[in-house]
Amino acid sequence: MKKILFMLLMLPLMSVAQVKDDAKYLAKDAVPVENGRVIFTKNIEIPMNANDIYLAVQEWANKQYAPVKEMPNHKVLSTNPEAFELTAGGEEWMVFANKFLSLDRTRVYYKINLACYDRKIIVRIFDIRYWYEEEREGGTKFNAEEWITNEWALNKKGTKLARKSGKFRVKTIDRTEEIFNDLETFINRKAIKNIMK
Repeated sequence: MKKILFMLLMLPLMSVAQVKDDAKYLAKDAVPVENGRVIFTKNIEIPMNANDIYLAVQEWANKQYAPVKEMPNHKVLSTNPEAFELTAGGEEWMVFANKFLSLDRTRVYYKINLACYDRKIIVRIFDIRYWYEEEREGGTKFNAEEWITNEWALNKKGTKLARKSGKFRVKTIDRTEEIFNDLETFINRKAIKNIMK
């Protein structure tokens, strides 16, 4: 009886915690749209010149986007040393749930462009596409613009994530943050090494 009473008292607190957790994903600018396209952008400030930043970015991209046999679109697509710019294509699994005898995941594709300047990098992740349940009669394919934007992934009031597309929105936001943070950490380590020379 005490356990049941305790659980009943905890329910409102758990709901509040869930709303706080979801707040980041419910924000109107959580999935940025530019000219009708979903484009996640981050400016990373770094105390290095454009050429040194580009060399570090190239090293990072060659590791992160090394070709994978099962993921043919996962690779560096173009490099432009004169303009200090690089574009890579990502192809990877995005896992929603992995339980005994049940795996809920989607294949996700995206492009990442890294433009290097003196003392900064502008990183853009765009052209995000999904191939969901591909093992079930070919699955379903759709892009970020028609699936994770506010119109598609939130209820009309913007207070809840949509049941199906909401999980794609959450995982996409989290993955872009991971990529940005990983790159920033890598570049900062390179900057520290340069300073220590």
